[in-house]
Amino acid sequence: MKNVALTVAGSRYEIKLEDDFADFVNKDLQEAGINLNQDNKPDKLLNAYLRLAKQANNYEEEIELLIETLEGL
Repeated sequence: MKNVALTVAGSRYEIKLEDDFADFVNKDLQEAGINLNQDNKPDKLLNAYLRLAKQANNYEEEIELLIETLEGL
């Protein structure tokens, strides 16, 4: 287990996650512009969430398209 920690609007948040998932979360937060060692504004965290929500939506659409394609075979 690894800790994922970030500060938003002066409050520090820490959570333990499985190693691989913690690495993914840390990398994704950094790619979304979240600084893990400094305070972040709430809008940055919202933008990071919306970025992941968009990716999840795109994956869902791709899965549905694959299912339709497979059903058509």
